[in-house]
Amino acid sequence: MEKTIVSVPSSSLSNQPTPEDRCVELSEANISVDPSINQPLAEVPFERGGEGKNINPLPNFCNKSKEFNSIYGGVAVGIQQTAPRQAISQPPANTNWSTSLQTVLDQPPSTLPRQLILGGIVFCLAFGAWASFGKIDEVGHAPGRLVFKGDVYKIHPVASGKVADMHVKEGDEVNANQVLLALDPEIAANEVERLKKEHAGYQTQLLQTQDLIDQTRLEAQNRTAIMAAQKRVQEGAIAQAKAQAQAQEVGIAQNQVNIETQRELLTELQTDATAHEERLKRLKPLIEAGALSSELVFQGEQALRERQRTITQTQGEIQQSVSESERLKAERQKALAELDRLQAELIQKQAEGTTTQLESQQKIQQLEVQKTQLKAQIDDTENLLAKAQTQLKELSLTTPVDGVVLSLNIHNIGEVVQPGQTIAEIAPQGAPLVLSAILPNQEAGFVKTGMPVQVKLDAYPYQDYGIVTGKVSSISPDTKPDERLGAVYHVEVALDRSHITAHNQTIQLKAGQTATAEIIIRRRRIVDILLDPIRQLQKGGISL
Repeated sequence: MEKTIVSVPSSSLSNQPTPEDRCVELSEANISVDPSINQPLAEVPFERGGEGKNINPLPNFCNKSKEFNSIYGGVAVGIQQTAPRQAISQPPANTNWSTSLQTVLDQPPSTLPRQLILGGIVFCLAFGAWASFGKIDEVGHAPGRLVFKGDVYKIHPVASGKVADMHVKEGDEVNANQVLLALDPEIAANEVERLKKEHAGYQTQLLQTQDLIDQTRLEAQNRTAIMAAQKRVQEGAIAQAKAQAQAQEVGIAQNQVNIETQRELLTELQTDATAHEERLKRLKPLIEAGALSSELVFQGEQALRERQRTITQTQGEIQQSVSESERLKAERQKALAELDRLQAELIQKQAEGTTTQLESQQKIQQLEVQKTQLKAQIDDTENLLAKAQTQLKELSLTTPVDGVVLSLNIHNIGEVVQPGQTIAEIAPQGAPLVLSAILPNQEAGFVKTGMPVQVKLDAYPYQDYGIVTGKVSSISPDTKPDERLGAVYHVEVALDRSHITAHNQTIQLKAGQTATAEIIIRRRRIVDILLDPIRQLQKGGISL
Protein backbone atom coordinates (compact mmCIF):
# COMPACT_ATOMS: atom_id res chain seq x y z
CA MET A 1 0.00 0.00 0.00
CA GLU A 2 1.32 3.40 -0.96
CA LYS A 3 0.82 6.51 1.10
CA THR A 4 0.88 10.11 -0.01
CA ILE A 5 1.70 12.82 2.53
CA VAL A 6 0.56 16.34 1.69
CA SER A 7 2.02 19.30 3.52
CA VAL A 8 -0.26 22.27 4.05
CA PRO A 9 1.17 25.63 5.05
CA SER A 10 -0.25 26.86 8.34
CA SER A 11 -0.09 30.45 7.20
CA SER A 12 -2.79 29.71 4.70
CA LEU A 13 -5.37 28.92 7.42
CA SER A 14 -7.48 32.07 7.54
CA ASN A 15 -11.00 33.14 6.76
CA GLN A 16 -12.63 29.97 8.18
CA PRO A 17 -15.31 28.39 5.91
CA THR A 18 -18.08 26.13 7.12
CA PRO A 19 -17.32 22.44 7.85
CA GLU A 20 -19.47 21.36 4.95
CA ASP A 21 -17.41 23.52 2.58
CA ARG A 22 -14.20 22.03 3.94
CA CYS A 23 -15.46 18.51 3.41
CA VAL A 24 -16.49 19.29 -0.12
CA GLU A 25 -13.20 20.98 -1.01
CA LEU A 26 -11.12 18.24 0.54
CA SER A 27 -13.18 15.68 -1.28
CA GLU A 28 -12.55 17.43 -4.57
CA ALA A 29 -8.83 17.65 -3.87
CA ASN A 30 -8.69 14.06 -2.59
CA ILE A 31 -6.76 15.37 0.48
CA SER A 32 -6.98 14.41 4.11
CA VAL A 33 -6.10 17.22 6.55
CA ASP A 34 -5.26 16.82 10.19
CA PRO A 35 -4.84 20.31 11.66
CA SER A 36 -4.84 18.91 15.17
CA ILE A 37 -1.08 18.59 14.75
CA ASN A 38 0.19 22.06 15.53
CA GLN A 39 3.00 22.06 12.99
CA PRO A 40 3.84 24.39 10.11
CA LEU A 41 2.99 21.54 7.73
CA ALA A 42 0.30 18.94 8.35
CA GLU A 43 0.88 15.50 6.96
CA VAL A 44 -2.07 13.39 6.03
CA PRO A 45 -1.55 9.89 4.61
CA PHE A 46 -3.45 8.59 1.66
CA GLU A 47 -3.74 4.91 1.11
CA ARG A 48 -3.81 3.44 -2.33
CA GLY A 49 -5.69 0.30 -2.75
CA GLY A 50 -5.10 -2.47 -5.00
CA GLU A 51 -5.47 -2.27 -8.71
CA GLY A 52 -4.20 1.29 -8.80
CA LYS A 53 -7.22 2.82 -6.98
CA ASN A 54 -7.10 5.40 -4.22
CA ILE A 55 -9.05 4.86 -0.99
CA ASN A 56 -10.65 8.17 -0.06
CA PRO A 57 -11.07 8.59 3.76
CA LEU A 58 -13.11 11.82 3.49
CA PRO A 59 -16.39 10.41 4.74
CA ASN A 60 -14.75 9.16 7.92
CA PHE A 61 -12.87 12.43 8.13
CA CYS A 62 -16.02 14.53 7.95
CA ASN A 63 -17.65 12.39 10.63
CA LYS A 64 -14.61 12.71 12.89
CA SER A 65 -14.48 16.45 12.29
CA LYS A 66 -18.05 16.81 13.49
CA GLU A 67 -17.22 14.80 16.64
CA PHE A 68 -14.17 16.98 17.20
CA ASN A 69 -16.24 20.15 16.83
CA SER A 70 -18.79 18.92 19.35
CA ILE A 71 -16.03 18.32 21.91
CA TYR A 72 -13.66 21.25 21.45
CA GLY A 73 -15.80 23.79 19.72
CA GLY A 74 -13.19 24.30 16.99
CA VAL A 75 -13.44 24.25 13.25
CA ALA A 76 -10.45 22.06 12.35
CA VAL A 77 -11.05 18.50 11.24
CA GLY A 78 -8.92 15.34 11.22
CA ILE A 79 -9.08 11.59 10.81
CA GLN A 80 -7.28 8.70 12.39
CA GLN A 81 -4.39 7.16 10.57
CA THR A 82 -5.10 3.70 9.25
CA ALA A 83 -1.51 2.76 8.51
CA PRO A 84 2.00 3.89 9.21
CA ARG A 85 2.69 7.16 7.56
CA GLN A 86 5.59 8.04 5.35
CA ALA A 87 6.45 11.67 5.23
CA ILE A 88 6.87 13.14 1.77
CA SER A 89 8.45 16.49 1.80
CA GLN A 90 7.17 18.88 -0.71
CA PRO A 91 7.96 22.51 -0.89
CA PRO A 92 5.13 24.93 -0.04
CA ALA A 93 5.47 26.47 -3.43
CA ASN A 94 4.05 23.30 -4.95
CA THR A 95 0.69 23.62 -2.95
CA ASN A 96 -2.28 25.50 -4.26
CA TRP A 97 -5.18 25.71 -1.70
CA SER A 98 -8.44 27.57 -1.86
CA THR A 99 -9.01 30.49 0.52
CA SER A 100 -11.71 28.72 2.52
CA LEU A 101 -9.56 25.65 3.03
CA GLN A 102 -6.61 27.77 4.01
CA THR A 103 -8.83 29.56 6.59
CA VAL A 104 -9.87 26.26 8.13
CA LEU A 105 -6.30 25.07 8.31
CA ASP A 106 -5.07 28.32 9.94
CA GLN A 107 -7.84 28.38 12.70
CA PRO A 108 -6.31 27.64 16.22
CA PRO A 109 -8.17 25.26 18.61
CA SER A 110 -10.88 26.99 20.84
CA THR A 111 -10.39 27.31 24.72
CA LEU A 112 -13.99 28.46 25.57
CA PRO A 113 -15.41 24.99 26.47
CA ARG A 114 -12.53 24.41 28.86
CA GLN A 115 -13.13 27.81 30.47
CA LEU A 116 -16.86 27.16 30.80
CA ILE A 117 -16.27 23.81 32.47
CA LEU A 118 -13.73 25.24 34.89
CA GLY A 119 -16.05 28.18 35.67
CA GLY A 120 -18.97 25.82 36.35
CA ILE A 121 -16.87 23.75 38.72
CA VAL A 122 -15.72 26.85 40.63
CA PHE A 123 -19.30 28.15 40.82
CA CYS A 124 -20.62 24.84 42.15
CA LEU A 125 -17.91 24.73 44.82
CA ALA A 126 -18.58 28.32 45.88
CA PHE A 127 -22.35 27.80 45.93
CA GLY A 128 -21.97 24.61 48.00
CA ALA A 129 -19.77 26.39 50.55
CA TRP A 130 -22.18 29.34 50.74
CA ALA A 131 -25.20 27.05 51.14
CA SER A 132 -23.44 24.95 53.81
CA PHE A 133 -22.11 27.76 55.98
CA GLY A 134 -24.46 30.63 55.13
CA LYS A 135 -27.62 31.21 57.18
CA ILE A 136 -30.81 33.05 56.41
CA ASP A 137 -33.54 34.46 58.67
CA GLU A 138 -36.87 32.65 58.65
CA VAL A 139 -39.55 35.33 59.08
CA GLY A 140 -43.14 34.91 60.25
CA HIS A 141 -45.73 37.35 58.92
CA ALA A 142 -48.50 38.46 61.27
CA PRO A 143 -51.10 40.85 59.82
CA GLY A 144 -53.02 43.06 62.23
CA ARG A 145 -53.98 46.61 63.10
CA LEU A 146 -52.87 49.29 65.52
CA VAL A 147 -54.86 49.55 68.74
CA PHE A 148 -54.40 51.26 72.06
CA LYS A 149 -52.84 49.13 74.76
CA GLY A 150 -55.27 48.08 77.46
CA ASP A 151 -59.03 47.77 77.53
CA VAL A 152 -61.08 49.90 75.16
CA TYR A 153 -64.29 51.27 76.65
CA LYS A 154 -67.34 50.52 74.54
CA ILE A 155 -70.36 52.81 74.82
CA HIS A 156 -73.75 51.05 74.67
CA PRO A 157 -77.24 52.57 75.01
CA VAL A 158 -79.56 50.85 77.49
CA ALA A 159 -82.69 51.85 75.61
CA SER A 160 -83.66 52.27 71.99
CA GLY A 161 -84.08 55.74 70.60
CA LYS A 162 -83.42 58.19 67.81
CA VAL A 163 -80.23 60.25 67.76
CA ALA A 164 -81.11 63.88 68.42
CA ASP A 165 -77.67 65.47 68.70
CA MET A 166 -73.98 64.56 68.22
CA HIS A 167 -71.21 66.34 70.10
CA VAL A 168 -68.02 64.53 69.01
CA LYS A 169 -66.44 62.83 66.03
CA GLU A 170 -63.82 60.15 65.57
CA GLY A 171 -60.38 61.15 66.81
CA ASP A 172 -61.63 63.82 69.25
CA GLU A 173 -60.18 63.95 72.74
CA VAL A 174 -62.88 63.73 75.41
CA ASN A 175 -63.06 64.13 79.17
CA ALA A 176 -64.78 61.90 81.69
CA ASN A 177 -68.59 62.32 81.77
CA GLN A 178 -68.54 64.33 78.55
CA VAL A 179 -71.65 63.86 76.40
CA LEU A 180 -70.93 62.01 73.16
CA LEU A 181 -74.42 62.11 71.69
CA ALA A 182 -77.98 62.54 72.91
CA LEU A 183 -81.05 60.52 72.02
CA ASP A 184 -84.49 62.03 71.51
CA PRO A 185 -85.82 62.71 75.07
CA GLU A 186 -89.43 63.50 74.15
CA ILE A 187 -90.99 60.15 75.10
CA ALA A 188 -88.93 59.76 78.27
CA ALA A 189 -89.59 63.37 79.33
CA ASN A 190 -93.34 62.92 78.84
CA GLU A 191 -93.23 59.75 80.93
CA VAL A 192 -91.36 61.54 83.72
CA GLU A 193 -93.89 64.40 83.70
CA ARG A 194 -96.81 61.97 83.80
CA LEU A 195 -95.35 60.06 86.73
CA LYS A 196 -94.68 63.29 88.61
CA LYS A 197 -98.32 64.33 88.25
CA GLU A 198 -99.51 60.88 89.27
CA HIS A 199 -97.22 60.96 92.31
CA ALA A 200 -98.54 64.38 93.34
CA GLY A 201 -102.14 63.13 93.01
CA TYR A 202 -101.45 60.14 95.23
CA GLN A 203 -99.80 62.38 97.79
CA THR A 204 -102.87 64.63 97.88
CA GLN A 205 -105.18 61.64 98.30
CA LEU A 206 -102.99 60.34 101.11
CA LEU A 207 -103.21 63.65 102.96
CA GLN A 208 -106.97 63.76 102.50
CA THR A 209 -107.33 60.19 103.74
CA GLN A 210 -105.23 60.95 106.79
CA ASP A 211 -107.41 63.98 107.52
CA LEU A 212 -110.53 61.82 107.27
CA ILE A 213 -109.03 59.28 109.65
CA ASP A 214 -108.20 61.97 112.18
CA GLN A 215 -111.62 63.55 111.79
CA THR A 216 -113.41 60.22 112.19
CA ARG A 217 -111.45 59.39 115.30
CA LEU A 218 -112.19 62.79 116.77
CA GLU A 219 -115.88 62.44 116.02
CA ALA A 220 -115.92 58.99 117.59
CA GLN A 221 -114.24 60.34 120.68
CA ASN A 222 -116.74 63.20 120.88
CA ARG A 223 -119.67 60.83 120.49
CA THR A 224 -118.28 58.59 123.17
CA ALA A 225 -117.92 61.54 125.53
CA ILE A 226 -121.45 62.75 124.80
CA MET A 227 -122.87 59.30 125.25
CA ALA A 228 -121.03 58.94 128.55
CA ALA A 229 -122.45 62.25 129.77
CA GLN A 230 -125.95 61.33 128.62
CA LYS A 231 -125.60 57.99 130.31
CA ARG A 232 -124.61 59.62 133.53
CA VAL A 233 -127.59 61.99 133.33
CA GLN A 234 -129.89 59.15 132.46
CA GLU A 235 -128.54 57.04 135.22
CA GLY A 236 -129.05 59.97 137.60
CA ALA A 237 -132.67 60.29 136.53
CA ILE A 238 -133.16 56.59 136.91
CA ALA A 239 -131.56 56.73 140.31
CA GLN A 240 -133.82 59.62 141.28
CA ALA A 241 -136.87 57.75 140.09
CA LYS A 242 -135.82 54.74 141.95
CA ALA A 243 -135.26 56.84 145.03
CA GLN A 244 -138.75 58.22 144.78
CA ALA A 245 -140.11 54.74 144.33
CA GLN A 246 -138.17 53.56 147.24
CA ALA A 247 -139.38 56.47 149.32
CA GLN A 248 -142.91 55.64 148.34
CA GLU A 249 -142.31 52.02 149.08
CA VAL A 250 -141.23 53.01 152.63
CA GLY A 251 -144.69 54.28 153.27
CA ILE A 252 -146.31 51.31 151.60
CA ALA A 253 -144.19 48.90 153.55
CA GLN A 254 -146.36 49.56 156.56
CA ASN A 255 -149.27 48.05 154.79
CA GLN A 256 -149.28 44.43 153.96
CA VAL A 257 -151.35 45.16 150.93
CA ASN A 258 -148.43 47.16 149.51
CA ILE A 259 -146.10 44.16 149.85
CA GLU A 260 -147.51 42.66 146.66
CA THR A 261 -146.83 45.85 144.85
CA GLN A 262 -143.30 45.93 146.17
CA ARG A 263 -142.87 42.35 144.99
CA GLU A 264 -143.96 43.33 141.51
CA LEU A 265 -141.41 46.10 141.60
CA LEU A 266 -138.89 43.58 142.79
CA THR A 267 -139.86 41.31 139.92
CA GLU A 268 -139.34 44.13 137.46
CA LEU A 269 -135.97 44.89 138.94
CA GLN A 270 -135.00 41.25 138.65
CA THR A 271 -136.23 41.18 135.06
CA ASP A 272 -134.12 44.22 134.34
CA ALA A 273 -131.11 42.55 135.91
CA THR A 274 -131.75 39.44 133.81
CA ALA A 275 -131.93 41.60 130.71
CA HIS A 276 -128.59 43.14 131.64
CA GLU A 277 -127.07 39.71 132.04
CA GLU A 278 -128.40 38.58 128.65
CA ARG A 279 -127.13 41.77 127.07
CA LEU A 280 -123.73 41.18 128.59
CA LYS A 281 -123.74 37.66 127.16
CA ARG A 282 -124.51 39.06 123.69
CA LEU A 283 -121.76 41.67 123.97
CA LYS A 284 -119.02 39.28 125.04
CA PRO A 285 -118.57 37.67 121.54
CA LEU A 286 -118.29 41.14 120.01
CA ILE A 287 -115.74 42.15 122.58
CA GLU A 288 -113.72 38.98 122.00
CA ALA A 289 -113.81 39.72 118.26
CA GLY A 290 -112.48 43.21 118.98
CA ALA A 291 -115.56 44.96 117.68
CA LEU A 292 -116.45 46.47 121.09
CA SER A 293 -114.51 47.83 123.99
CA SER A 294 -114.30 45.87 127.22
CA GLU A 295 -115.39 49.05 128.95
CA LEU A 296 -118.94 48.30 127.87
CA VAL A 297 -118.88 44.96 129.67
CA PHE A 298 -117.49 46.58 132.73
CA GLN A 299 -120.20 49.21 132.64
CA GLY A 300 -122.87 46.55 132.09
CA GLU A 301 -121.61 44.49 134.99
CA GLN A 302 -121.50 47.58 137.12
CA ALA A 303 -125.07 48.39 136.15
CA LEU A 304 -126.08 44.84 136.95
CA ARG A 305 -124.54 45.06 140.37
CA GLU A 306 -126.25 48.39 140.79
CA ARG A 307 -129.59 46.79 139.97
CA GLN A 308 -128.92 44.05 142.41
CA ARG A 309 -128.12 46.56 145.11
CA THR A 310 -131.30 48.46 144.25
CA ILE A 311 -133.35 45.28 144.54
CA THR A 312 -131.91 44.64 147.96
CA GLN A 313 -132.55 48.22 149.00
CA THR A 314 -136.09 48.09 147.64
CA GLN A 315 -136.84 45.01 149.59
CA GLY A 316 -135.75 46.82 152.74
CA GLU A 317 -137.78 49.86 151.88
CA ILE A 318 -140.84 47.72 151.19
CA GLN A 319 -140.71 46.60 154.69
CA GLN A 320 -140.33 50.19 155.94
CA SER A 321 -143.03 51.69 153.77
CA VAL A 322 -145.79 49.21 154.38
CA SER A 323 -147.68 51.82 156.36
CA GLU A 324 -147.49 54.40 153.65
CA SER A 325 -148.30 52.07 150.81
CA GLU A 326 -151.85 53.40 150.40
CA ARG A 327 -150.77 57.01 150.10
CA LEU A 328 -147.80 56.45 147.98
CA LYS A 329 -149.32 53.84 145.68
CA ALA A 330 -150.25 56.26 142.95
CA GLU A 331 -146.97 58.11 143.16
CA ARG A 332 -145.14 54.85 143.18
CA GLN A 333 -146.86 53.75 140.03
CA LYS A 334 -145.90 57.02 138.39
CA ALA A 335 -142.32 56.72 139.58
CA LEU A 336 -142.11 53.20 138.30
CA ALA A 337 -143.37 54.28 134.92
CA GLU A 338 -140.82 57.07 134.76
CA LEU A 339 -138.17 54.62 135.78
CA ASP A 340 -139.11 52.27 133.03
CA ARG A 341 -139.02 55.10 130.52
CA LEU A 342 -135.64 56.25 131.68
CA GLN A 343 -134.26 52.77 131.65
CA ALA A 344 -135.57 52.14 128.17
CA GLU A 345 -134.14 55.42 127.00
CA LEU A 346 -130.82 54.53 128.58
CA ILE A 347 -130.77 51.19 126.85
CA GLN A 348 -131.61 52.82 123.54
CA LYS A 349 -128.88 55.39 123.93
CA GLN A 350 -126.39 52.72 124.85
CA ALA A 351 -127.32 50.75 121.74
CA GLU A 352 -127.02 53.86 119.60
CA GLY A 353 -123.63 54.60 121.11
CA THR A 354 -122.47 51.09 120.43
CA THR A 355 -123.66 51.27 116.82
CA THR A 356 -121.98 54.63 116.35
CA GLN A 357 -118.74 53.31 117.74
CA LEU A 358 -118.85 50.31 115.42
CA GLU A 359 -119.50 52.52 112.41
CA SER A 360 -116.65 54.83 113.37
CA GLN A 361 -114.27 51.93 113.78
CA GLN A 362 -115.30 50.41 110.45
CA LYS A 363 -114.85 53.75 108.72
CA ILE A 364 -111.44 54.21 110.29
CA GLN A 365 -110.42 50.71 109.23
CA GLN A 366 -111.53 51.39 105.65
CA LEU A 367 -109.61 54.65 105.63
CA GLU A 368 -106.54 52.88 107.00
CA VAL A 369 -106.76 50.30 104.19
CA GLN A 370 -107.13 53.10 101.66
CA LYS A 371 -104.16 54.85 103.23
CA THR A 372 -102.05 51.69 102.94
CA GLN A 373 -103.01 51.29 99.29
CA LEU A 374 -102.14 54.91 98.59
CA LYS A 375 -98.74 54.47 100.22
CA ALA A 376 -98.08 51.40 98.08
CA GLN A 377 -99.12 53.31 94.95
CA ILE A 378 -96.87 56.19 95.97
CA ASP A 379 -93.93 53.82 96.44
CA ASP A 380 -94.56 52.21 93.04
CA THR A 381 -94.85 55.60 91.40
CA GLU A 382 -91.63 56.77 93.01
CA ASN A 383 -89.83 53.68 91.73
CA LEU A 384 -91.22 54.20 88.23
CA LEU A 385 -90.32 57.88 88.39
CA ALA A 386 -86.76 57.11 89.46
CA LYS A 387 -86.46 54.57 86.65
CA ALA A 388 -87.88 57.02 84.10
CA GLN A 389 -85.52 59.76 85.30
CA THR A 390 -82.61 57.34 85.01
CA GLN A 391 -83.68 56.42 81.49
CA LEU A 392 -83.97 60.10 80.64
CA LYS A 393 -80.48 60.67 81.96
CA GLU A 394 -79.15 57.64 80.09
CA LEU A 395 -80.36 59.12 76.81
CA SER A 396 -77.27 61.32 77.03
CA LEU A 397 -74.38 58.92 76.35
CA THR A 398 -71.24 60.03 78.20
CA THR A 399 -67.63 58.89 78.30
CA PRO A 400 -66.52 56.97 81.41
CA VAL A 401 -62.88 58.14 81.30
CA ASP A 402 -60.61 60.71 79.72
CA GLY A 403 -59.45 59.48 76.34
CA VAL A 404 -59.81 59.56 72.57
CA VAL A 405 -62.82 58.59 70.44
CA LEU A 406 -61.42 55.54 68.70
CA SER A 407 -64.51 54.81 66.61
CA LEU A 408 -67.98 56.28 66.24
CA ASN A 409 -70.59 54.07 64.60
CA ILE A 410 -73.27 56.78 64.35
CA HIS A 411 -72.72 59.37 61.66
CA ASN A 412 -76.07 61.11 61.10
CA ILE A 413 -78.70 62.68 63.31
CA GLY A 414 -81.94 60.72 63.20
CA GLU A 415 -80.41 57.24 63.17
CA VAL A 416 -82.11 54.74 65.46
CA VAL A 417 -80.01 52.83 68.00
CA GLN A 418 -80.89 49.64 69.85
CA PRO A 419 -80.02 48.49 73.39
CA GLY A 420 -76.58 46.88 73.53
CA GLN A 421 -75.46 48.36 70.20
CA THR A 422 -71.86 49.61 70.23
CA ILE A 423 -72.10 53.34 69.61
CA ALA A 424 -68.49 54.34 70.20
CA GLU A 425 -65.16 53.05 71.48
CA ILE A 426 -63.07 55.19 73.83
CA ALA A 427 -59.35 54.57 74.26
CA PRO A 428 -57.99 55.70 77.66
CA GLN A 429 -55.83 58.79 77.60
CA GLY A 430 -52.09 58.13 77.50
CA ALA A 431 -52.42 54.52 76.34
CA PRO A 432 -49.61 53.63 73.89
CA LEU A 433 -50.25 52.17 70.46
CA VAL A 434 -49.58 48.48 69.97
CA LEU A 435 -50.02 46.16 67.03
CA SER A 436 -52.65 43.48 67.58
CA ALA A 437 -51.83 40.79 65.02
CA ILE A 438 -52.64 37.18 64.24
CA LEU A 439 -49.92 34.63 63.56
CA PRO A 440 -50.62 31.33 61.73
CA ASN A 441 -50.23 28.22 63.83
CA GLN A 442 -47.41 26.81 61.71
CA GLU A 443 -45.28 29.95 62.25
CA ALA A 444 -45.89 30.40 65.98
CA GLY A 445 -43.84 27.50 67.33
CA PHE A 446 -40.61 29.48 67.79
CA VAL A 447 -42.12 32.88 68.65
CA LYS A 448 -41.40 34.12 72.18
CA THR A 449 -41.95 37.35 74.02
CA GLY A 450 -39.16 39.84 73.56
CA MET A 451 -38.35 38.83 69.98
CA PRO A 452 -37.56 41.75 67.67
CA VAL A 453 -40.23 42.70 65.16
CA GLN A 454 -40.27 44.83 62.04
CA VAL A 455 -43.65 46.46 61.41
CA LYS A 456 -44.58 47.48 57.87
CA LEU A 457 -47.55 49.82 57.63
CA ASP A 458 -49.97 49.25 54.77
CA ALA A 459 -50.76 52.96 54.49
CA TYR A 460 -47.08 53.96 54.22
CA PRO A 461 -44.88 51.90 51.85
CA TYR A 462 -41.77 50.85 53.73
CA GLN A 463 -39.60 51.62 50.67
CA ASP A 464 -40.40 55.32 51.18
CA TYR A 465 -41.30 55.63 54.86
CA GLY A 466 -39.27 52.84 56.38
CA ILE A 467 -40.37 50.42 59.05
CA VAL A 468 -41.22 50.67 62.75
CA THR A 469 -39.32 48.37 65.07
CA GLY A 470 -40.78 46.71 68.13
CA LYS A 471 -40.85 43.61 70.28
CA VAL A 472 -43.30 40.82 70.93
CA SER A 473 -44.98 41.76 74.22
CA SER A 474 -47.52 38.94 74.58
CA ILE A 475 -48.77 35.77 72.87
CA SER A 476 -52.17 34.20 73.43
CA PRO A 477 -51.96 30.87 75.31
CA ASP A 478 -54.14 29.01 72.83
CA THR A 479 -55.27 29.27 69.23
CA LYS A 480 -58.46 30.77 67.94
CA PRO A 481 -60.17 29.98 64.64
CA ASP A 482 -59.85 32.39 61.74
CA GLU A 483 -61.89 32.14 58.53
CA ARG A 484 -58.94 32.94 56.29
CA LEU A 485 -55.87 31.54 58.10
CA GLY A 486 -57.38 28.73 60.14
CA ALA A 487 -55.99 28.31 63.66
CA VAL A 488 -54.08 31.44 64.68
CA TYR A 489 -52.41 32.91 67.74
CA HIS A 490 -53.06 36.49 68.81
CA VAL A 491 -49.80 38.40 69.15
CA GLU A 492 -49.30 41.85 70.64
CA VAL A 493 -46.31 43.89 69.47
CA ALA A 494 -45.03 46.84 71.50
CA LEU A 495 -43.79 49.59 69.16
CA ASP A 496 -40.56 51.44 69.84
CA ARG A 497 -42.14 54.62 68.49
CA SER A 498 -45.61 55.74 67.49
CA HIS A 499 -44.60 57.82 64.48
CA ILE A 500 -42.70 57.64 61.23
CA THR A 501 -40.48 60.25 59.66
CA ALA A 502 -40.31 60.92 55.93
CA HIS A 503 -39.60 63.92 53.75
CA ASN A 504 -38.59 66.01 56.79
CA GLN A 505 -41.98 65.55 58.46
CA THR A 506 -43.22 63.43 61.33
CA ILE A 507 -46.41 61.44 60.84
CA GLN A 508 -48.18 60.18 63.95
CA LEU A 509 -49.60 56.70 63.73
CA LYS A 510 -53.32 56.26 64.39
CA ALA A 511 -55.31 53.47 65.88
CA GLY A 512 -57.07 51.31 63.31
CA GLN A 513 -54.28 51.45 60.71
CA THR A 514 -53.41 48.03 59.30
CA ALA A 515 -49.87 46.69 59.28
CA THR A 516 -47.86 43.49 59.00
CA ALA A 517 -45.40 42.35 61.63
CA GLU A 518 -42.36 40.45 60.42
CA ILE A 519 -41.03 38.33 63.28
CA ILE A 520 -37.62 36.66 62.91
CA ILE A 521 -38.57 33.16 63.99
CA ARG A 522 -35.17 31.44 63.60
CA ARG A 523 -31.94 31.33 61.56
CA ARG A 524 -31.47 28.32 59.27
CA ARG A 525 -28.74 27.11 56.95
CA ILE A 526 -29.45 27.74 53.30
CA VAL A 527 -28.80 24.12 52.41
CA ASP A 528 -31.49 23.00 54.90
CA ILE A 529 -34.01 25.31 53.28
CA LEU A 530 -33.08 24.00 49.81
CA LEU A 531 -33.40 20.40 50.99
CA ASP A 532 -36.77 20.92 52.72
CA PRO A 533 -38.84 20.02 49.62
CA ILE A 534 -36.88 16.78 49.19
CA ARG A 535 -37.34 15.87 52.87
CA GLN A 536 -41.04 16.58 52.66
CA LEU A 537 -41.31 14.32 49.62
CA GLN A 538 -39.43 11.58 51.47
CA LYS A 539 -41.71 11.94 54.52
CA GLY A 540 -44.67 11.64 52.20
CA GLY A 541 -43.42 8.24 51.00
CA ILE A 542 -41.95 9.39 47.67
CA SER A 543 -38.41 8.17 46.95
CA LEU A 544 -36.18 10.14 44.65
